[in-house]
Amino acid sequence: MLFDPKPKTRKVDLFNFEKEFNRLSYLINDPLTRLIVVKGLRRTGKTSLVLTSLNELGVPYVLIDVREFVRSRRGLYSILSRSLNSFIRRYLPSKALINSVMKALSNIRGVGISGLEISLSWGKNRPLLTELFRELDRASHDAGVRLIIAIDEAQRLGGPLGIEVWDAIAHAYDFLDNLVFILSGSEMGVLSLILGNPRSPLFGRAYAEVTTQRLSHERSLEFLRLGFSEVNVKVDEDELENVVGRLDGIIGWLTYYGYSRSIGSRDLGTIINDAVDMAKQELENFLSLRASRRYRVILKLLASGIREWGLLKRTLESYEGSQVSDRVLHDVLTTLKRHSIIDDSLEFTDPIIKEASKKLY
Repeated sequence: MLFDPKPKTRKVDLFNFEKEFNRLSYLINDPLTRLIVVKGLRRTGKTSLVLTSLNELGVPYVLIDVREFVRSRRGLYSILSRSLNSFIRRYLPSKALINSVMKALSNIRGVGISGLEISLSWGKNRPLLTELFRELDRASHDAGVRLIIAIDEAQRLGGPLGIEVWDAIAHAYDFLDNLVFILSGSEMGVLSLILGNPRSPLFGRAYAEVTTQRLSHERSLEFLRLGFSEVNVKVDEDELENVVGRLDGIIGWLTYYGYSRSIGSRDLGTIINDAVDMAKQELENFLSLRASRRYRVILKLLASGIREWGLLKRTLESYEGSQVSDRVLHDVLTTLKRHSIIDDSLEFTDPIIKEASKKLY
């Protein structure tokens, strides 16, 4: 169903992604491609595109979901354990592959196996990521397949933990033949630092890109009409036009509206307010990692329409009661751009995030 709020896994439910689906499918099947980057703004369908392509192709994959910030090695290794167990359950009928994987992982220190359940230690005896990738590569070779390692919202693996992961991927890229990596990310400036910074372990490795886009006005209307037709709900055209104008072609928000509207009698205003509250919580999570309150103030100023540099700086100084250097303001704006919250014109990339910024304290 088009309005299913979960990530899509079937092509029939994937709307307006024909070009991206065909390109990603080609790259996954291309024996020369080792690293694929799927990027785009938040809620433009990256996870759905990746999962649908992998499932439609029927290729084995391990999905590592880091949409929540990973702040400790324990958190990272817990996610890896869950990812491997999901992979094993998904491919249990493929006995040759699963047997090869279980046998290979049993050779690594810090890997506990109980029946078909895997647990990874995160302490001093933890398995190195290079070891995990090496054994997964060996198992894939023995089973005669290429294994996809997909990392969703990869840019959230930051700091020393991120370096650890990128080092292991760089090693696998250089020395292992049966693993293909897909990195998806919505904070495109951060993702570009992972791949384009000379100090990054992945710098210099060739990679292919697939980019998700907003829907056009007409395609947004078509999506809503088809979605409501599937659930036999009638919504008048004026409301649809209003929704499309407010949500700016972001398919995740259009899906949220369609789902919310189709399961109850909530009006548009209530649905939008709920979406703003969700976005505000995401902003709070982002801001919780930043000590300075300037991010809150600048987001509120940008949301109020202040974008001219001089006026933005003077208003910030008035709020703080002291001078603010150009460098400080530049650094805050650069961070917001890297995380795809605003664009180069200091406009919000997501209208709901803009409304949420107005509600920051």
